[in-house]
Amino acid sequence: MGFKSKARKARGESGKSEGQKRRRKELGDGEKPCCIKGCDKWADKSHGGRSIAFDNLADVWDEDDLVGEGRRLAICKPCYRHYKKEKKEDESQTW
Repeated sequence: MGFKSKARKARGESGKSEGQKRRRKELGDGEKPCCIKGCDKWADKSHGGRSIAFDNLADVWDEDDLVGEGRRLAICKPCYRHYKKEKKEDESQTW
């Protein structure tokens, strides 16, 4: 009998509940909204958001659709996935 099987056997005899599963951490409201007009999701790093250069975002969305100031803008995870799919065929972004 190996280590893991011995540990499982001992855990079963100790009376601990076997049905424990990991729970997802509940995410509250974020601090940074997504910079894409019409998107109401959060762009915080804890919510899966990314910070992308304005020029790269302007290649995918019109400049009128981007809300924010500065060189880098924060976008949410779904918008980032859309951005990656659009830029996938663009060879100027590859190494």
